[in-house]
Amino acid sequence: MTHTMDFFARLDDLAVLRISGKDAIDFLHGQLSNDISGMGPQDARLAAYCNPKGRMLGNLVLWRESPEAGSALLALVKADVLEAVLKRLRMFVLRSKVTIEHTSLAAFGISTHAAPEPAWSIRQLGSYTVISAPVAPDHGARWWLVAEPQTDISQIKAEIGSELVARDAQAWHSQDIEAGLGWVEQRNVELFIPQSMNYDLNGGVSFTKGCYPGQEVVARAHFRGAVKRRGVPALCRLSGEVALHAGMDIFDAKRPGSPAGRIINAARAKAEDGQPQAWKLFMEVNLNDIETADFRALSAEGPEITLLPLPYSLEPTADN
Repeated sequence: MTHTMDFFARLDDLAVLRISGKDAIDFLHGQLSNDISGMGPQDARLAAYCNPKGRMLGNLVLWRESPEAGSALLALVKADVLEAVLKRLRMFVLRSKVTIEHTSLAAFGISTHAAPEPAWSIRQLGSYTVISAPVAPDHGARWWLVAEPQTDISQIKAEIGSELVARDAQAWHSQDIEAGLGWVEQRNVELFIPQSMNYDLNGGVSFTKGCYPGQEVVARAHFRGAVKRRGVPALCRLSGEVALHAGMDIFDAKRPGSPAGRIINAARAKAEDGQPQAWKLFMEVNLNDIETADFRALSAEGPEITLLPLPYSLEPTADN
C-alpha cells in the first residue's frame, strides 16, 4: 500500500473547470451520468461524460463553488482531455445561459493517517476547498484540495495538524487505484463504459435521473444484467525501464491466444530497495476471470499481476 506516511502532492494532471450561469445545473444534469440537480452545497459528485455509444469521453468530480443559491460549479477533470471535454460541452450549450471556462485553480492531493471521512463530502479548510476522496481498505483520510497555484503548503500543514511530506503525483494516483477510482485520460478516451470503471458501484451513475448522452447504452447494460467486465486494482513488478500505461492490453498465461483485459490507469509506486519497479494498475477484466486467471503484463509470458482488494463489492445492490 502507499499510505505509510502523511504526504501532499501537487496534481498538475488535473484541471479545474468553472460552469456558471442560471442554466448551469440543468445543463450539466442533461450531459452527465450522475444526478447533478440533487447536489447540495456540502456534496461533491463523481460523473461520467459519455458519447452516444456510452463510451466515456471524460469524468468529472463536481461541487458548488459556494453555498449561495445560483452558485457556479467547479469540476476536476484530467488536464490531457480538458480541451476535448470543453469543446464538446460547449457544442451543446446552444441557447442555454451557461459559461464553461478553464480556471487557474490548482489541485493538490493530501493523504494522512487520520480517520477517513465519507467520500464526496465538502468542507472548507481555512480559505481552501477540500473534497473527501475515496479510500482503500484500512486507509486513512484522503482529500483533494483546490486552491490558487501559489498556495503555501505550510499553511495547509497547520490547518490539518499533520506533518506532510512532499511526494510526486504518482503516490496519489496509486492511492486512487487502490480506492477503485478510475479516471479518463487521453490514452483511454472512448475505451470504457461507466460500468467498466465501476461508476455504478462507487456513486458515479444515477439510473433514475433521466437522459444524457449514452444513457440508453448504460441503462441497458445495467437493467439487463449485461455488465460482464469490471475494474479491479492490481500490483505488477517490472524489471528494467519498461513502463505501463492506460490502454495497454493485459493477458492470461492460461489462455495466451488473446488479451484478457486492458489497463484503465497505471501509476508508478515508490521503489523498494532491491525490488523491481512496482506499478499499481486499475484494469478492466472479465468478472469470470477474477478468481481463475493468471494475469500478466505485456504478454502471456510477462510479469505476474497480483489483484488487490477493492473497498466496495463488485455485486450491484438495490441502490445501484
